[in-house]
Amino acid sequence: MATISFEVGITTLTNVTAISRIALDVRAMATSLRAGDLLAAQRIYTQGENSPIYEYGKETLNRLSLKSMGQPERSEWLDDPSFVFQMLGLSSVQDSVEDAISKHANYADYYISNLLNDQTTEEKAAAAQAATILTVHMNAMHKLWDGFIDCTMVQKGYNPDEDQTGKIDPKRKYDEFIALYIGAGQTLGPTWEGYLLYALAQAASKNFNTVDENKEALVNRDIRGLYEWIQRIMSEQDYCKRDESISELWTINNRIIAKMNISMMQMLIDSMYDENQFYLVPIYARAIIPQLSQCKTSIQRKLKSYLLDKEYEREDFSRIVPLLQQSYDCLGFTCAQVGAYYDKVAECGDYAENHPMAGFAPKADVQTISKVDLDMHAIRQLMKFPTGADNIIPQMYYKHGRAAVINEDKYGYDVLSLQEMARSANIEEWSPYYSDYVSYYGKEFFADSVILNELKRNAGTDIRQDALLLSWMQFGVVPEYMMGLLGTADQKCGEDNDDDNPTKYWDAFAAAYIGSLEGSVEGGSDQTVDGFMLWNVANKRSISFDTQNDDYFAKINDEMLELLFAGQAQLLRSDCSNFEKTMSRALHLMFVPLIQSVIWYAIKNEGLSASSNDDGVVIGEVAAKTVLPIVEKYDPNAARIIERNMVRSEENFIPVVDGPQAVANAFYFVLEEIGWGCDYIGHAEGVEACQLEPAARPRNYAVSSKQGAVTILVLLSSTIVWGFFSWLY
Repeated sequence: MATISFEVGITTLTNVTAISRIALDVRAMATSLRAGDLLAAQRIYTQGENSPIYEYGKETLNRLSLKSMGQPERSEWLDDPSFVFQMLGLSSVQDSVEDAISKHANYADYYISNLLNDQTTEEKAAAAQAATILTVHMNAMHKLWDGFIDCTMVQKGYNPDEDQTGKIDPKRKYDEFIALYIGAGQTLGPTWEGYLLYALAQAASKNFNTVDENKEALVNRDIRGLYEWIQRIMSEQDYCKRDESISELWTINNRIIAKMNISMMQMLIDSMYDENQFYLVPIYARAIIPQLSQCKTSIQRKLKSYLLDKEYEREDFSRIVPLLQQSYDCLGFTCAQVGAYYDKVAECGDYAENHPMAGFAPKADVQTISKVDLDMHAIRQLMKFPTGADNIIPQMYYKHGRAAVINEDKYGYDVLSLQEMARSANIEEWSPYYSDYVSYYGKEFFADSVILNELKRNAGTDIRQDALLLSWMQFGVVPEYMMGLLGTADQKCGEDNDDDNPTKYWDAFAAAYIGSLEGSVEGGSDQTVDGFMLWNVANKRSISFDTQNDDYFAKINDEMLELLFAGQAQLLRSDCSNFEKTMSRALHLMFVPLIQSVIWYAIKNEGLSASSNDDGVVIGEVAAKTVLPIVEKYDPNAARIIERNMVRSEENFIPVVDGPQAVANAFYFVLEEIGWGCDYIGHAEGVEACQLEPAARPRNYAVSSKQGAVTILVLLSSTIVWGFFSWLY
């Protein structure tokens, strides 16, 4: 099989000479523009010149053009997460999915075509630069995702060698990525002359001094290494057949894209600072800012307002840079990897292990756990778009994770995933309510099985699918994982083991309760659009139930913050007797926002039909199912009332048939038994949590949690030997 060698030290597995020559079109466009020949530049852009198109292995008269690359075939790009995030990031809040695609699918071509019609930009060859920054950049990322999707098809039994069309060919797709990244004509140092993304990274690295001893950009060195890793996988006899191969490729794709975005971020900062480069600000901003739609929503919206919704103003520089720096971690790179911009912009500080979360300062490094909320956010964003069969990319986020990187070693790269949380050994071994959940659901790891089955359903058949998936992660997976962490912290209290001390389990509980999107300030983010964990749920519900503190955050979170600091101090001094009580209170306090959510959706769902497309029907049902094992334990009669009103049955189900007050009343005895009274629930839209007077104990009355949960923990006596990272799972 023919290959191609690039001067920078890469030899491909397949012949991708033709697509690499798109670099020569970029060069020819730039030359024509600088010579004032606008018509020649437009012709090269529209018709192509140097990159022949092949069909069935034979060259045709047609040429690949930069314009056609900027007009993606929408049906083939919706499985591409980079493209989906781009569409969401360019859209307005009120835009529907259809609006986002119709307005922005051709964003690169639209922008470049306008530049080619603006003769004031000829001398700077802005249109040619935009072709690399916008068109080639997005197409290179798309080739990575194309290669990955093709690999999943091979795993399912597809044989690329028998397909003469080459439509599904992971080896070629990954080679096309590197061809678009490096491009024909790329030279080595000292000039590093080139026209595509490799050359762009070289230019960016000079401004930030992020080069190796050979003056090669660290980004380029790392991407070469990651591509060579892909080649090793593609050279296996049964390439793409092993689950490990799919997992590795998923990780490599995300790491390469993170590296590519470092260069875009560096060049955006450079263009914002240097007034001679101001004309490049909207181009680099269009390449990187929309990708932040997978990050903190409030920050993405602010940056969009500064850089995309209006013309850049130099006076905004000092406001924009800190917002960009806060987004590095979400995009998968660090402050050190971006570096300092000469002596003009200092290198920002990366997260320390005791970096505060909503005011709580952990003693252990648990930032990783807090970042699973970014994967939840990404899944929700991706599920808004109609994707291919089996929701492959959302599945990968759930099963393998992206944001919560545990180990950054080149080949031992390890990421905590939501599925690993759902199936954590800590839950099975130490959660005080584990047996109650298994008893109620009739199986282990119920939330995980529901999520996997839902992800494998034909995508786009249920517009409430994203709400159902997010709710099970938010109300089911994470809280059950937190229960396991609490039980483990209690079991290990008093142990003297630096590698596996109880404080890190307690701090991990805090990280899972708060999440990364709340930020560091006490109270968390002042924008409820930002969070996904129970801290955010509590803040949202506090608005509806009038349970806010004087700073307009949930009183529940005030209580939790006090418990977190108290428990941490007790563990550090091995005060296990008092820690056991603190742990039990924190365990049961986390149920309060879940109970509020059940009551809230009972209020909202009254009067709706069982077949309603309103998200509230499925969210209310999931919220109910996640607390029903606890309700069943303490008040089986109340569990039947909640089921009848909130859980859809096969026949004649009417949402909230007994009214929302009946649902609220059903929690009365449960709240009494978990030790947090009705005052913490509050009232909403005329529904009072404490309306019911305790006339008598219900039948089958269970042992109180203040005795029961603690007793369960005391009875746990066996220990587990954990590996260096296994405590997370």
